[in-house]
Amino acid sequence: MVDGHQPNQPFVLFLFSDTGGGHRTAAEAIDRALRRQPDGTRVRTDVVDAFAACGVFPLREGIKSYGALLKVQPSPYPALYHLSNGRTRARLVTELGKPFIRGNFRQLVERLDPSLVVSVHPLLNELARDSIDATGTRAKLITVITDLVTIHHAWTSGSVADEYVVPSAEAVRVCTSRGIPADRVHNLGLPIRDGFSPPSDRPEAKRAAGLDPSRRTLLVMAGGEGGGRMRGILRQIAGSVRALKLQLVAICGRNDTLRARLEELAPRFGSGAQVMGFVDNVADYMRAADVLLSKAGPGTIMEAAACGLPIIVCDYISGQEAGNLGYVEARGAGVVALEARDVSATLRRMFGADQSVLQEYRRSALESARPHAADDIAAFLMSMLPTPVVARATAPTS
Repeated sequence: MVDGHQPNQPFVLFLFSDTGGGHRTAAEAIDRALRRQPDGTRVRTDVVDAFAACGVFPLREGIKSYGALLKVQPSPYPALYHLSNGRTRARLVTELGKPFIRGNFRQLVERLDPSLVVSVHPLLNELARDSIDATGTRAKLITVITDLVTIHHAWTSGSVADEYVVPSAEAVRVCTSRGIPADRVHNLGLPIRDGFSPPSDRPEAKRAAGLDPSRRTLLVMAGGEGGGRMRGILRQIAGSVRALKLQLVAICGRNDTLRARLEELAPRFGSGAQVMGFVDNVADYMRAADVLLSKAGPGTIMEAAACGLPIIVCDYISGQEAGNLGYVEARGAGVVALEARDVSATLRRMFGADQSVLQEYRRSALESARPHAADDIAAFLMSMLPTPVVARATAPTS
């Protein structure tokens, strides 16, 4: 964590929480993109897990339980989401948590004295606003919403951010319907990691990922926490995978139990099935795969789209991911199949004799992609920095 910076040096403080992988991923993607901007190397940044760095018991431990709540089936998390999702209820939840983080967080803001505070988590917006006002810093607060369609009220509660960056036209409509002026809502896309792009040579991409380049590949992903119904669905579609002679690769995230159970099932999927835990090179597998079977995580959807990888959505977190089902189908980037029999039917259609079916899904996926979202958001943040930086960044070179 940065302890300070030069008085005239612009400083951007990114705030996230490790509740799932999406918030950290988004913050880090923008941070890297910021350094690619003209004059971006002059800007100091810090990416802080605010609850881990500043929270105390019981708030810190409660936030840590997110992953465990998703792995339990049936998960209690959707009920908690819906119970807290209301204009008043969201503010109440935020107020209840403030005493267990406010003091340390204000000290953080006062010590770092940022030029911009960028919140990439719904529960940090009001806390950031309070701390900016209490410490007298002149920082602007930018909220980057990382849900595509279904947006919890905590993201928008009190309209406390100076500007809102959203990932879709649907998100714009939600924000403006809640009273946020349209000129403060910017549809710049969902920031994703570097490396997600369509392969120029898919067989070579398979070979580079350690896969058989001659076989059609089904990539299975269960999200960063490895929650949901993936084991049950895979068990039921194993016959279809085997009959179609697909090469199956399953990424289980941080769920070691799921990984162990899928390893037991691996022989049912035919030869060459691979089961792994959390990996850092998801882009390599997406570029190598022909179809993705996954839950409806927003980051996964947009990373797959950037690779031109059709997605079969077989599960979702009730509440925050519900709107993503329609998002995928409206753009033709994939298919929603929430029952195993529908997944099998979709696989037979996508991998059938008519290869134009899969090609059309690939084309639609690429058309829906916004691979440069992180750079566009970084450029927007540069425009929000103090005028001297913007002037240097935009000055013509000789």
